[in-house]
Amino acid sequence: MSGRANEPNFASGAGFVARGQEETEAAGRDLAALVQPGDLILISGEVGAGKSTLVRAALRQLGVAGAIPSPTFTIGRLYEQPSQRMPVSHLDLYRLDGLGDEDPGLLAGYLGPDRAAFVEWPGGSAGELSEMATRVGRVAIDHIDSESRRIRIDPPA
Repeated sequence: MSGRANEPNFASGAGFVARGQEETEAAGRDLAALVQPGDLILISGEVGAGKSTLVRAALRQLGVAGAIPSPTFTIGRLYEQPSQRMPVSHLDLYRLDGLGDEDPGLLAGYLGPDRAAFVEWPGGSAGELSEMATRVGRVAIDHIDSESRRIRIDPPA
């Protein structure tokens, strides 16, 4: 892993405290090292907890170049660049109450056995999304104070 003093133990799903944006980014990079094609990573946390920060760092570690804007208003973004380890998607389901009333094909291009997907705000869609994945990992991020976050990561399994 990264060699930080407050080293995350992903194997146990144990939580750790990230102090500042740099440590949240380091956790994203460490998580990316565990991701394989077909994986789904479900990320929960309140607004401003650092979900997008963690995902952007993971995407960079997986080889995504260029801007990585939040997909809040577009639902999802798919990245397929030659520099990447695999195609990867970033979804934000904050604006959806669930997938029950949505077109079944809405997320089809973002999930699959040849790509990894990071989903912020999975909410009530977690079960349906999990059925479309080979392995599922979970990340929960909670505010401790203005600079610190408790991050719990259950790696893809």
